[in-house]
Order: sequence, then structure tokens, then C-alpha cells
Amino acid sequence: MDRRTLLTGAGAAALASTLPGLAAAANSLPLSAPVRAGRVTLRCRDAEALAAWYQSAVGLQEITREGATIWLGAGGERLLGLTERSGLDLPGQQEAGLFHTAILLPSRRDLANWIAMAVERRIPVDGTADHRVSEAIYLTDPEGNGVEIYADTPQAGWRWVDGEVQMGSYRLDLEGIMATLGALPPLWTGAPAGTSIGHVHMKV
Repeated sequence: MDRRTLLTGAGAAALASTLPGLAAAANSLPLSAPVRAGRVTLRCRDAEALAAWYQSAVGLQEITREGATIWLGAGGERLLGLTERSGLDLPGQQEAGLFHTAILLPSRRDLANWIAMAVERRIPVDGTADHRVSEAIYLTDPEGNGVEIYADTPQAGWRWVDGEVQMGSYRLDLEGIMATLGALPPLWTGAPAGTSIGHVHMKV
């Protein structure tokens, strides 16, 4: 699904959704996992500009500053550090390194509110996917770092075969996500408390 389709479909769903609906049940992963990503630090050319993008497009808030690093997060928790390095060479698209940092929102309704905000502000997106264990939207920040905004689906609905959870990449149900708002208007005031770094994917 390309950006135009996403914006048109999500916007229409946001306006047309008037049926009552409840957000999907909270998922205990990955916060309860024995090992998980806590914070991510990115080296960047322009920390101020990049911080402004993560605040506007992702909804993170500035928590504190330590030297050349700006710490952003949600609910008072540090999640993303941006450390400025003068003369930093940005890696090419075909080079090994970071693929994306995945920002996990607490619920499907939070994802719906983020989508409504992204439609209103016309934030460019690279793609979307239903992974059967999560629903995700993909962006690229101004310095070329991948960003995933997603919410987990309830663990009770995950399908397991021979001890392995079944995943994939399928069409995202934007209408279903937006329906979690029911008759309520979208409300996005930034990444809510409980937002976390869900995972980090690397590329080789």
C-alpha cells in the first residue's frame, strides 16, 4: 500500500467510523520479556532537527539533555537518545547497520490516534503491514533511519505451530484499526505513557 492509499483510506475511515469499538486488549510483551530493548541511541548530524521530527512525527517528548545527546521518550521514560557528531557520514541504503527502531504503542486505539494525526499532518510513510502478531506502519526519519510505529495484537490470538509463532506480512486493516475510536474524535497529544522500544532490526 502506497502513501496516497494509506492517507486516503485512513482519513476516510477516521471520518466514517461511528460504530462503538474498544481498543484491543493490552499485550504483556515485550515489557515482560526476560531480555528487551530499553533505550536506543542514534548518532546524527543535526540533533536539534532530528529531535523536532521525532517529536512531531512520532510523538516523543524531550526528557533531558546530556552534553551532545538529546533524550526523548514518553511518560517521563527515556527511549531515544540523539547524539550529534560533526561531519558524520550517513550510511548508504545498501550498507549494513540499522534497519529500523520500532516504537511500540500501548494499544490499537493509540495506533488509531497516531494514524489520524499522521493523516492530518500528511506525514510520509514507506509502507504498512499486518504481521499477525502486530500491526505496523513504517517511516524514514530525515537522516535515513527506519522507524516502525506499531501495536501488538492480543497474544491470545497468536497462532503457534510446533512451538513457533506464525508471522508474515499482510494487508493492514486500517478500517478496523480506526474503528477502535468508535464515535470519539481522534485524540493525539503525543506518545502516551507505556510507549516503549519494542525492538530494533538490523540489516546486513
